[in-house]
Amino acid sequence: METASTSPFKPRHKDKAEDGSHEEKEDTAELVDTSDGEPQRKLLRLAGPQPVQEVRLNDAYQQREVTKWLQTAWTGKKGDTKEDQTGAQVFGNPFQICLMPGMLAEGQSRALVAEITQKVHWSRKQMDLYEFYQSTDLSNMPTCRLLTNFLQVLRKQVRPWLEKVTNLKLDYVSASCSMYTCGDYLLVHDDLLKDRQVAFIYYLSPWDGAEEWTEAQGGCLEIFGSDDQCFPQFPVQRKIAPKDNQFAFFKVGSRSFHQVGEVTTFDYPRLTINGWFHGETNEAFVADSLRAFPRLNYHQPETVNKPPLGLLLNNVYLKSATRRSIQKRIEENSEICLYEFFKREKFELARSQLLADTDTLKWRRQGPANAHNYEVLDLTTARGTIQELLQLFRSDSMFDLLRDFTDLDLAGPDAATPTCSVELQRWSHGNYTVLGDGLASEENTLDLVYYLNAADGAAVITYLSPDAELPAEKAPMDARRADYDGEEEDDSVLLTITPVDNALNIVYRCEGTTKFTKYVSRNTPLEKGPVFVISCSYKE
Repeated sequence: METASTSPFKPRHKDKAEDGSHEEKEDTAELVDTSDGEPQRKLLRLAGPQPVQEVRLNDAYQQREVTKWLQTAWTGKKGDTKEDQTGAQVFGNPFQICLMPGMLAEGQSRALVAEITQKVHWSRKQMDLYEFYQSTDLSNMPTCRLLTNFLQVLRKQVRPWLEKVTNLKLDYVSASCSMYTCGDYLLVHDDLLKDRQVAFIYYLSPWDGAEEWTEAQGGCLEIFGSDDQCFPQFPVQRKIAPKDNQFAFFKVGSRSFHQVGEVTTFDYPRLTINGWFHGETNEAFVADSLRAFPRLNYHQPETVNKPPLGLLLNNVYLKSATRRSIQKRIEENSEICLYEFFKREKFELARSQLLADTDTLKWRRQGPANAHNYEVLDLTTARGTIQELLQLFRSDSMFDLLRDFTDLDLAGPDAATPTCSVELQRWSHGNYTVLGDGLASEENTLDLVYYLNAADGAAVITYLSPDAELPAEKAPMDARRADYDGEEEDDSVLLTITPVDNALNIVYRCEGTTKFTKYVSRNTPLEKGPVFVISCSYKE
């Protein structure tokens, strides 16, 4: 993971005029590339902020009538309601969220952003669930006067006020700054961790013309409903776009699933101050610890419709010498990539069929949303060459071949009850898998990954060491607060598989090894259409 020790902003305040005097200019902040792959430099124009001595709440939110209305709306759980004077809203579904526009006195968000651009140091956060910049906790920023003052407002004014509104006992608050530039995101999570009671987000977007974002710019707080087992379900049920000086909060629970949609604008960053109000151990946390992700279904090899290997495979992989070389490579490295695995004409037929067949092939989205987001084929609808390839991966012919490639007891007299799981996946923008119980191997497993219509950056798979000290929390950095540096993360990565057409990747992973498929950014070029992956796992 890359870290940035300096701010991605450079403030500008004065330019020297031609006569040598200093000419006052409007305050600007230049977003600077601080890590490989970040957006190009953009000028973020800010009208010059008025001097602000301290952060103050909007007087309207300190009126007794407004507090009483919010308390009634929150505890009454009567669905979506709106307060006339402040414009505050309480949404009831799929879980309760309160929006408070104009939370601070006028002009204060500009002053906060001005301080952030000058003084905040950012770290780049990259993992399976997220890519964005984050600051240290506000309590560790003694030189940032206004941010420190904002934290005191949260502690001394907002916390007791929230206790009245929500009827929760809140002991302390933790907060940090987050910045999402184009391509950044935070995938589905519930924020549920031990003593977190209320999550909050304060939005900062004071630039002229960008005070309130549109959905097309991305960066929305996206809200999910959940099923009877408390798993989040597609599609997104509500989107809340960034709006300057708006404060949002919600009760953390087993159904509080949300994400930050990918930022798609290069013009402005999504800036927030976010965190949690903490209290006693969250009751939902204990119950949630018993919830496990759904796992793959394994089946024994099929003996019917046994496809002849010579009609499908590249002849080189049928030679005894080649098989011995493959076995040696896997024994040494636990992985290998076999290029041009199928005959080229078979590959082209299969790819063409997948791209052209919009009627016969039936796809469904694979969830739950906090674990997976891609489409998987109903294998009973496969026809033609696609059916031939899928039958091969499930056949005893493939078990025989993999025994020769790996020396595993997948066939023959020493084999007990070998099994396999086979999926044909379709990958497009916004798809992903994340680290979770369902993707951790409970026993030694042989994975096969085969790409059709491959594209750079789409369906990239990363394997992580079972010994890697990953964050214990299953929610991310609006959740996972473990400190990562680049060396630690690199050490945990065992292998990254990048898409190559007609290449079969074979990976032997031991018990505890886990994997994830990186989020497919909307910046990823998919001009040729979606990427298809035949993903198989075999057990002795």
